[in-house]
Amino acid sequence: MSKSRFIELMAKSMGKTASAEELAELDMFLEQFPNYKKTYQVTNALKGDDVQAAEIKPEEINGNLEEIWNRIKGSNENAEDNAMVRPMFRWQWVAAAILVFIAAGALFYKKIVQPDSMTAENMLYEIHVPYGKTQKLKLPDGTRVTLNAGSTFSYPEAFEKNTRDVSLTGEGFFEVTKNAKKPFLVHTAKLVVKVLGTVFNVKAYNNDKTVETTLLKGKVQVELKNNPEKKIILLPNEKLIVINNREPKSVKPKVGKIEYQVTELPDVKPDEVKETAWVDNRILFTNEMFEDVAAQIERKYNVQVVFEDQALRTEQISGLLDKESLQEALGIIEMTTPFKFRVEDKTVFLAKK
Repeated sequence: MSKSRFIELMAKSMGKTASAEELAELDMFLEQFPNYKKTYQVTNALKGDDVQAAEIKPEEINGNLEEIWNRIKGSNENAEDNAMVRPMFRWQWVAAAILVFIAAGALFYKKIVQPDSMTAENMLYEIHVPYGKTQKLKLPDGTRVTLNAGSTFSYPEAFEKNTRDVSLTGEGFFEVTKNAKKPFLVHTAKLVVKVLGTVFNVKAYNNDKTVETTLLKGKVQVELKNNPEKKIILLPNEKLIVINNREPKSVKPKVGKIEYQVTELPDVKPDEVKETAWVDNRILFTNEMFEDVAAQIERKYNVQVVFEDQALRTEQISGLLDKESLQEALGIIEMTTPFKFRVEDKTVFLAKK
């Protein structure tokens, strides 16, 4: 990655326009070049992923941007590029620096100027969690949320309406502060989860086969967006599974297709609930298809899994992956499932033995 690309990704990260792939690319770069981490931490603080970031003063933003520019300029002058190449990089850096200042300006407008004309309810924070990471945050009402890798989550600076509305794509574990007068609503592409105060997990990745809501404490009401009249009530240790239609529109839905299902969780200890194992950076799977476990491996280890033998996708596997490295994790699965693997950069190839 060139430095200009690095700056471009920082600008997008600050402006909250970076995709999950771009954030993952930035994260990979920082792992390879730790000297840039301090610069990134400065911009990350400016990005405003939490409530405290909103308290950053404009002077601090300008000062930190000045520091970033000096780093860029100093790095440019010390570079050993030849005369033909250097002017091009200068222009790239200037363009990238403009992006940084535009992003910072937008951030300043959003965080500091807009309160004069907009309410805090209208000011949304949006968080993107790259693969290989999880993120914890505390919402304005005290609700605690843990976000899994590959998730996008948005919430207002303050809950000023009669409901507390947040949006999620991906997976989140919620510990909602009780407030009987203000229901807490989690909006996903397929459903809306409504609670007053409880503990539950929502798994709503766009590319997964199902969308799942797992309740651990309290009571939740789930509304399907394509059938808003249907209200599904979940009690503790119940899970709602909703089919996530990934078929192209040209394919007609099958007759009699089950749209959703409510199941009971096994009678196990809290730390053995597989639906929430990811919160502790674990993957717990029992008789699950290899392709579903592979999706979890991709998120935890920030890799792409390629099945060179498609029959492997439907292999039923069980196990627990905790603090193992990627190689160790694949080795554990390999002990009970006949397959072989090879890892090339950030891609894992799986094939039958």
